[in-house]
Amino acid sequence: MTVGSAFWIAAVRARESERADRLFDDPFARELAGERGFTTMAASERATGSENPYLPVRVRWFDDLATAARDVTQVVLLGAGLDTRPYRLDLPATLDWYEVDRAEVFATKEPVLAQATPRCRRHTVAADLNTDWATPLLDAGYQAGAQTLWLAEGLFFYFAEDQIVTLLETSARLCGPGSRFAADVTGTTGLDSPAMQPYRKWCAANGFPPPFGSDDPAALFRAGGWHPGHITAPGAADANHGRLHPQPEGVVPGRSHFVTAVI
Repeated sequence: MTVGSAFWIAAVRARESERADRLFDDPFARELAGERGFTTMAASERATGSENPYLPVRVRWFDDLATAARDVTQVVLLGAGLDTRPYRLDLPATLDWYEVDRAEVFATKEPVLAQATPRCRRHTVAADLNTDWATPLLDAGYQAGAQTLWLAEGLFFYFAEDQIVTLLETSARLCGPGSRFAADVTGTTGLDSPAMQPYRKWCAANGFPPPFGSDDPAALFRAGGWHPGHITAPGAADANHGRLHPQPEGVVPGRSHFVTAVI
């Protein structure tokens, strides 16, 4: 996730939190987003012509996964951005929650959260996911070989396929049996659309890979050493909340997917 997109997603969370029928409540999101986040959100919605109902559903899906994971001792949020789950979710006080992202992200985030108390043991890990992030994670107290829940929300879209596979391989090497990895995987439909061209040009000009998508998320996880478990499409009964056009469960070619894989 780019720094700019972190502000944008915080603005999405802030707006959702202010709805009467909100899917979650993030009391920190508005301050974290700031003017930059709301400006970016408005620009994105002008480009697509509408509000994106998928993003709040995605946040809620990862929320539910995190709160249900009572069998793990540690959670690692890769590309944490301006996420605030340790402060707003009902998590065990004994849970170790590790956030991995670049130092400049935490420089923005930590002052906003300075007076708040996390509900679990939160650890920040300043590291670039394109370099050696495993060493800083271990230095922060992560227990190698323990049962772990890995979360990658909105992350794979910004990486090249070989980078994603390396990320999956590294996480698989670090954790023990019973661990899970959850991620959203964008489908290929729309990646070459006119609306995506400005972002593609920005990526090319700034040395970033083009937007990533796959219509075979199971193969992607297998390549990284994980066994695909539950795969669903946003809009399916377990990923909808009345916000999206109904979709069947399982893999829907061309669509984005929410994937949970196991070791």
